[in-house]
Formats: sequence, structure tokens, C-alpha cells
Amino acid sequence: MIAFKHVKTTLGLVIVLVVACCIFVEGVSRAELKPVAPSSHMQIQEKPPASAAATLKGCPDLKVGLKVVKSGNGLVILSGTVSNVGSADYDLPSEAKVFMNLSYPPKTYVQIGVVEQLCTKAFTSVKKGASFPVNCSFQIPDFDSWAAGAPPGNAKRLFTLFVGKENTAPFTAGEECGQNNNSKWVEVPYQEKRP
Repeated sequence: MIAFKHVKTTLGLVIVLVVACCIFVEGVSRAELKPVAPSSHMQIQEKPPASAAATLKGCPDLKVGLKVVKSGNGLVILSGTVSNVGSADYDLPSEAKVFMNLSYPPKTYVQIGVVEQLCTKAFTSVKKGASFPVNCSFQIPDFDSWAAGAPPGNAKRLFTLFVGKENTAPFTAGEECGQNNNSKWVEVPYQEKRP
């Protein structure tokens, strides 16, 4: 009976030690290292992370804007701008495109499935702080009147200005640092003539 208690105590002690070692190793692996000041004869060079390097060198940021002017006969004039609001020049083969989608509520744009590319403007370089226009127009067929307030109209057009690389590949780090402002859309409700 004494030998059994001794084995039981030893086994319990081993388990406690293993758990303690695991906690210690986990704590060491998550420990925050504090920098030590280098001595005068030692030079330490740290490489900044990629995001910090892009910020240090500067990074382009394309931002688009879109305004819509509606004429009385259903002509929609689209005035877009592409601006580089970043801290470096932009230099990649790219395109600014204006798309139009159609919806007949309550059906969505996806359910209707009508998408038309209205205009494209190719560009490569945009200096820091520079802008350029992207303009086109669209005549709404079977236009009756603009929807103002209630009722909301029986049709809607969605006009979107989008900028991206010419080859449609996604941007990589440092190429374009603010992709959340690369598109702008305006929705235009109206009354369509029905037979």
C-alpha cells in the first residue's frame, strides 16, 4: 500500500510539473521583448515592416468622385473625377470605368441582371495631388419623368465610377494604399413609360 501511494504521489507531481512547464513555455513564447540600448561599438539595423516601409516611402491613393446631372428628357450626364490623394505618384497601367445597372423594384440590380459599361478612360500615371476628369452620358430609354419623393418611381439606374488596374489584378502592397475610395456610385430613380 505504501508503494502505491508513492507511485500515486510521484505521478501527481509529474503531472503538475508538466503543466507548469507548459504554462511557462507558453508564457515565454508570448512574452514581449524589450529593446536593449546598443553599446557604442555595436550597430543594430532593424528592417521596418512592409506597411511601415510603404508609409515611409509614400504611397499613392486614388480617390474617385461622381456627380450626376439629370435633364428633363431622361439624359443623364455623368461627371467623374479621379484624384491621387496619396503621398506618392501613381504609376500603373489602369482604367477608370463607368457602369450602369438597371432595377425594377422590388427586384434588385442582380435579379434584373442588366449591366452596361458606358465609358472607359485608360491612364498610367497620376502625380501626387493631381486629378483628371471622366465624363460620359446616358439616355434613359422609355423615360417618362424623374421620381421625386413618393412614389419612388417604377425603375432605377445605378451609375458607378470604378478605378483599377488595366489587367484587373488586385493591387499589391504599396501600389494603392486606400482602396476603399476606388469606386463611387449614384442611384437615380425615375418613372418609365409602360405600354
